[in-house]
Amino acid sequence: MQRNFNRWEKLKRLLKLYYLKLMRINASPHNIAMGVACGVFGGCFPVIPGLPLQTVIAVVMAFFTRSSKIAAAIATWISNPFNWLLFYYVQFKIGTFLLPIEVQFDPAKWQVSDFMEIGWQGVTILVFGGFVLGVPLAIIAYFIALYFIRRYRRRKTLRMLARRNKL
Repeated sequence: MQRNFNRWEKLKRLLKLYYLKLMRINASPHNIAMGVACGVFGGCFPVIPGLPLQTVIAVVMAFFTRSSKIAAAIATWISNPFNWLLFYYVQFKIGTFLLPIEVQFDPAKWQVSDFMEIGWQGVTILVFGGFVLGVPLAIIAYFIALYFIRRYRRRKTLRMLARRNKL
């Protein structure tokens, strides 16, 4: 039991570290939130082994939107090894619903080693499904990030003022 507790503590510490890294970026809240939105959008694309597609998409989008590249790279972790299967399942369902492509693939029983066996049609379905999934998630992520960044900075300013008034 103690061993699992340590793993959860490490995960909590890691999440807090990335949260604080985002909050401490020296940029406007809008730029950071746009970077997060770019990262979430990029994170919705499938992970192709050996190709950092998600990070490349996120950083390139952040470059074009003139937003935080660091926030974009960090936010791609919305898609991580713990939830890849869920993302692939949703991407596949969206892609097969919207595209007239037939692929024999069961995302519920899928493993990472099966990725190369689905072919270009399957990859097309996953990429299109990721694009469609990424747009609303990026919009939502922008407003959530903007709220939390402004809240964090407002609290930080109030703490600094309270300390200054005590002196």
